[in-house]
Amino acid sequence: MKTVEVLSIQKERKLHLLLWLFIIYIYYVHLDYNAPYLIRFTDFSILNNTTAIIFVSVFYFHYLYIMPQVMKSFTWKKVFLGWLSSYLFFLVIRAFIEQGVILWIWGVQNYYPGTPVLFYIFDNLYFSLIPILSSTITFIIIYLIRSLQLNQIIKQEKNEVELRFLKSQINPHFVFNTLNNIYSLVYQKSEQALPAIDKLSQLMRYMTYETDTDHIELQKEINYIQDFIDLEKMRIAGQTHIIQDIDIENPSLLIPPLLLLPFIENGFKHGILTDQEHPFTIAIKQHNNLLEIHTQNKTNNYNKDKTSGIGLANIHKRLDLQFPNKHTLKITEEENIFTCQLSIEL
Repeated sequence: MKTVEVLSIQKERKLHLLLWLFIIYIYYVHLDYNAPYLIRFTDFSILNNTTAIIFVSVFYFHYLYIMPQVMKSFTWKKVFLGWLSSYLFFLVIRAFIEQGVILWIWGVQNYYPGTPVLFYIFDNLYFSLIPILSSTITFIIIYLIRSLQLNQIIKQEKNEVELRFLKSQINPHFVFNTLNNIYSLVYQKSEQALPAIDKLSQLMRYMTYETDTDHIELQKEINYIQDFIDLEKMRIAGQTHIIQDIDIENPSLLIPPLLLLPFIENGFKHGILTDQEHPFTIAIKQHNNLLEIHTQNKTNNYNKDKTSGIGLANIHKRLDLQFPNKHTLKITEEENIFTCQLSIEL
């Protein structure tokens, strides 16, 4: 399953760098059809540079202190108070720098002496909007990116937990059925009891050490299915009629472990395996990126219990989680003939 990466601080800084390069270009560089190469640079006057300092200061005051509080629990009242705070910060810092610091050092000021306070306040409404809106838009874009990524991570973790649960369901279900079969063999003092126990130990070894991963080689899964079939055949009285058609182009192809077992297990659990006219058919084929499994068996209506269907219900959920929009599963039952057809794009 693909891992979702959250926007890191380093990447956020790179986005800010791109933003500032764009703003610097817009502010300091202009197209001039009378100049060489059609580019003219803005004069680097004292007031131009102090405007840039004020812009950056207000931008990050709003970005680092106001917007996190606004987005923590959004209300329009907090939006207004946040904007008002940044606007007042803009007024104070601009007055301090342009009407105080540079006047004291260089004898230059932006507004003429005696400018009415109300004019200064209302005139700066327009100029303050530029850094405040830029900061707001930048924060919201990065906030939305992070929110979407975090939602994906939560969904992914939820799916992984559910997959682990579904996979853990298979093992106890299979072991429960197999132990019942071996109990019957031991009770009947069958010579197949010891080989059955040996087969079970091999399968348990596989389930313990091989299936604790997200993917496994297709051939290993096929070998596991074959061992499972051999074990199940031991418990059946009389001759079993099973047709197997295995056609694998790439044995090393990776698939989720224990993906195909429920179809085979369902046939043994609820099917009639001794009917020569209706044999249990198992076909597994893989070509290019397409994996198909087809099973068909005659059902035994007297061999159903309350826990039937656990395997197929399990596989429905696993397919939806691991192969969304990349699989087709068709299950039909007509005149006691049960058919499963699964196709997966790997």
